[in-house]
Amino acid sequence: MSENLNQPREYDAVLGGQVTPPKDGVVLGGIEGVKRRLINATSVEQQIIAVTEALKYGETGTKLVFQIINTESEKLQFTVSSLLGQQALAKVKSHLHTDVQLISAVGINYSHLQNLLASGKWKDADQETASIMLGVCDRNSQGFLDPSDIEKFPCEDLNTIETLWQKYSNGRFGFGVQTHIWQIVGGTSNPDWEAWCRFGKGVGWFSQGAWRYWNDLQFDLSANVGHLPRGGAFMGWGLGDFWTGCRTLSAIAEKLASCKIA
Repeated sequence: MSENLNQPREYDAVLGGQVTPPKDGVVLGGIEGVKRRLINATSVEQQIIAVTEALKYGETGTKLVFQIINTESEKLQFTVSSLLGQQALAKVKSHLHTDVQLISAVGINYSHLQNLLASGKWKDADQETASIMLGVCDRNSQGFLDPSDIEKFPCEDLNTIETLWQKYSNGRFGFGVQTHIWQIVGGTSNPDWEAWCRFGKGVGWFSQGAWRYWNDLQFDLSANVGHLPRGGAFMGWGLGDFWTGCRTLSAIAEKLASCKIA
């Protein structure tokens, strides 16, 4: 039986509930109550409270946030991105890998990538990840991967790359956390510009109405959860190409699942 999102939850303020309603009236429970609070918010602070409540309703609440909140307030955008990142990070940390074995099915030496990540050289590590993944798929001349390349990518190598990124970022970076965010914002293999933009905002690739160039990314641990890697599977095509982006992210999610990595 599907969940009734209009039923009040423990964090909704309703008459007779555990949360005290405001003095001037009854607050609706469930997703409809959250929607009303999002619409009626008159300040960034009120929006942040409403957004926090909405994101507790999973994909439905996430879509609601992006449908109603149309503001370039940096404070609000930061809050939304942070909350999405926290949800994804919680999933990754539940099975965070720290025991790294540099295994490759095709003879790749991952020592250099490990050293770069261990030293916090995130930009160089992103470039190295791209170089490795293109090399594994023999796509250096093309400069990018497509979903069919990801489907054929060796599980052993994908696991090594993912585990290295997870370990040295404490779960903040990696394809696994990116695909969790992609799924949280309602992304699927069907090209969806709005879902792609929600994802871009969540990981910090899209801001102020524009996609950020690779050189403009934030190569440190204060970046959004899922901000890196941008190389590898995402190298070689414009992020405004949502058709490719949706298919690529979904292919990565399916590959991680089939390899039992995330």
